[in-house]
Amino acid sequence: MKRSDFWWLLPIATGVFAGVVASVINDLVYYSWEMFYGDALKTKTLFFVFPFTGLVLSYFLIHLLAWYRTPKSSFHMILEVFHLTPSGLIPREAIVKTASGIATSVFGGAAGPEGASTVISGGFSTWLNKVLRLRMEPKKSLMIGVAAGFSACFKTPLAGLLFALELPYRRDLEKEAFIEAAIASSTAYLVSITLGAPSLLPVIQFEMDALPLIWLPISMLFGLATGALSFIFTGVYAACERVAKQIILKGGYPLMLIVGGVVLGGVGYIMPEAVGPGYQMFSLLTEGTMLALGMVLLLRVLSTGVTMNFGGTGGLFLPTLLLGGAWGAVVGAVFMPSMTPVFILMGMAAFSAGVHKMMLTPIIFIAEVYGAPTLIPIILATVVCFFVAGTYRFYSIQPTNKVNEEELAFERFYYKVMRAKPKELEKLTAIGVATPNPKRLSVDITVREAIDAFGQTNFRLMPVVDANGMVLSYVTLEDLAFVSKTALDAPLKSVELRPPMVFAEGEPILRVMEKMVEAKEDHCFVVDAEGKLTGIISTIDVTRLLMRYYTHG
Repeated sequence: MKRSDFWWLLPIATGVFAGVVASVINDLVYYSWEMFYGDALKTKTLFFVFPFTGLVLSYFLIHLLAWYRTPKSSFHMILEVFHLTPSGLIPREAIVKTASGIATSVFGGAAGPEGASTVISGGFSTWLNKVLRLRMEPKKSLMIGVAAGFSACFKTPLAGLLFALELPYRRDLEKEAFIEAAIASSTAYLVSITLGAPSLLPVIQFEMDALPLIWLPISMLFGLATGALSFIFTGVYAACERVAKQIILKGGYPLMLIVGGVVLGGVGYIMPEAVGPGYQMFSLLTEGTMLALGMVLLLRVLSTGVTMNFGGTGGLFLPTLLLGGAWGAVVGAVFMPSMTPVFILMGMAAFSAGVHKMMLTPIIFIAEVYGAPTLIPIILATVVCFFVAGTYRFYSIQPTNKVNEEELAFERFYYKVMRAKPKELEKLTAIGVATPNPKRLSVDITVREAIDAFGQTNFRLMPVVDANGMVLSYVTLEDLAFVSKTALDAPLKSVELRPPMVFAEGEPILRVMEKMVEAKEDHCFVVDAEGKLTGIISTIDVTRLLMRYYTHG
């Protein structure tokens, strides 16, 4: 038998490993933080000591032992490995990031233990793939482990599977890992249930009949408002990242750790429930006052951003679930107190969808954990929030869709170079990179003439211009190939032409590349002040530019 015939060993072994390790991590984080939290309530100055200790331990573990030496959330790191590291997650990296995630959560950082579970399980799966010589793509084996780790941590096998499939892209699924991830996720769930680790989620009890139709517009309006909240959270998170970098430039990493520890300590001193993994928020969601809910919502947004950008690391799914639940509790308490549990569940699902850019996982997660009697409003709120927040990027490396090989090279070099943001690139403009005076097609020619023009070039697309040389659209060989032979003498404008991405000559090249990555465009066009075509930029043009700065910049 071939080695590849034993592919099923990897997901089963990964599932067993994830079930055991996630249960140990859940126990360790839960009971350790419960002990530290009790001590800090008695001596509140300890809220300054514990989180600072966690940040220091996490930072120095990563800085001294890890390959990627910049602390960030576990899911940021998983996406970096998935998209930028063809060799996959190395064991040392997985162990170090797991240890730093545990240290962050145990000592009161606003991070979930699911981060450590997904990272160590992803690392184990990648390592086992190499040991068994299955020739499976490293990124596929990584996501098998992520599915198992998530499933074991939350005891949600279907949500674990969907999380691994949805995380890599904002509008696409990593479908190739489906079967193996499903096996790993199910196995991990069974093992974790058997071991009986503590639950990471609050108990929300409600008994109600089918909801009236008025809940349809209510849930959609709530989803719209939650989308706005996800914008705010993403903005605060990004602001924390910028501030941390400025502090490092002025005073180095020690100053960053001190500032992060002071801020988290101050938050914990004012509102103890706003720090730590979030277990102390459970009772607040159903029994807290409006003031307490409002304070924990605001302060926990800050503590999450500070934790992940000032030295800590860990999971972000549990924090977003609890933030969404607090938001739902506030809205429910204000408008419909008797229906607050429904608003809590809608908030959990919708806010998680808006931040993580995944629509199916939060819905299925709530259904698995809390049942499905109120699933329709949860679905509507989640879908609306997902599309409202869908274009606003939380993870810096989370493409919209899968791309072809050429576009993939462009994206990988783009993200690698953007970490440093070389000053030389900031000076370049679109016209300086563009191929000048590109071949073009007149909008007044026929389809036959356009095909003949393509036959005289090596291009697969050309811009379409009017009589004054202004770009109207562009057409590809693939578009023309769909035209029937009887329509060859029809005007070119009768073909469904594509809208062009156009930039002024003085547009900064960094802005051009950012837009090309976001829109998945492999070409854009440069125009002068009068709107006339002067150049064209392809992915290979900017990829070569990035390669030069990556190797010599």
